[in-house]
Amino acid sequence: MEKTTKPFWEDSYKRPGRIDTFGGGQPEKDVVEISGRMNPGLNALDLGCGEGRNALYLASKGFNTTAIDISISGIQKLNDLAGKNNVNIDAFVCDIREYSFNKAFDLIVCSGCLHLIKREEWQQVLKKMKDATATGGYNLVGIFTDVEPEPEDQRGLMVGLFKEGELYTHYQDWEIIETRTFSLEHQHPDGPKHKHSGNNIVARKK
Repeated sequence: MEKTTKPFWEDSYKRPGRIDTFGGGQPEKDVVEISGRMNPGLNALDLGCGEGRNALYLASKGFNTTAIDISISGIQKLNDLAGKNNVNIDAFVCDIREYSFNKAFDLIVCSGCLHLIKREEWQQVLKKMKDATATGGYNLVGIFTDVEPEPEDQRGLMVGLFKEGELYTHYQDWEIIETRTFSLEHQHPDGPKHKHSGNNIVARKK
């Protein structure tokens, strides 16, 4: 199979009014749980936000929310939905490798995207995330590991798959609230069924 040239999610991001590409459009469980422990008015950042399921939730709960993604379609949809839902989000197109962390954040979410960049690149992004997190703030990170190989219909996209447990080692100097290993099987439109393996972490900066 030839190398994938366009991620499957670009087409679904273009569907108006729908944010069901990942997780049925619902915010992630960890985002709901951790943000519920925090006070409104704090600064939240969603790196690689896609079409905005987590960012929209955080903004609706009163967080000063920044959201970036490399996808023009994803950001356009997020801005449209933010307007329709009357929430304020500073959402703009940006590669996570190039984002300038110009303030401290109390919550940083980075889910499902670090494995899409090379190892040396995500190592730098993780470092920047940690440095930009306020003391007592949280990082919520989810990645895919190489326990399951890159699916054939996504060949060439996952250039930075993590080793099992590798993500956790980057937060040994923080308070680790929760770690989770997962595997899932699913199917994208017009693609074959495939499996993913991954790790999630919720960590708090000491």
